[in-house]
Amino acid sequence: MKKILALALASCMFTAVASSPVYVDGGIGLDTGSNNLALSANIGYMFMKYFAIEGGITGTNNYYLFDGAVKGVLPLGVVDLYGKLGLGVNDYTGGGNNNTTMGLLYGGGVAFHVAPSWQIHVEDYTVSGSNPNFLMFGAQFNF
Repeated sequence: MKKILALALASCMFTAVASSPVYVDGGIGLDTGSNNLALSANIGYMFMKYFAIEGGITGTNNYYLFDGAVKGVLPLGVVDLYGKLGLGVNDYTGGGNNNTTMGLLYGGGVAFHVAPSWQIHVEDYTVSGSNPNFLMFGAQFNF
């Protein structure tokens, strides 16, 4: 009886963890203006299947974007369409100058469900002003 109870408790704990609304995301892509390699990392929280908040960093060899955004999701079965809107803080260190600015972050993408906790996605985003545009390919893991 103790083994069955322990197994049932472990199963409930795994189900609670597996349905966690927290996710992490990583991507690789291009700064489309300069064709520099870009890397990104995000962490987010899904309030419901249509709405999330996330924060992250995107960087190239001389540019860093720190951002926080709301994410609207349109789930279409195996594919999700999404848009992001938020605030980005840019740190550019090119040509011996340090330049930090803030602007409106906006973008969107499409995510494909490849496993219960995994998605792969393609997204495009930028920050208002004369900032780079990023075209990224990545993966998301839902805890």
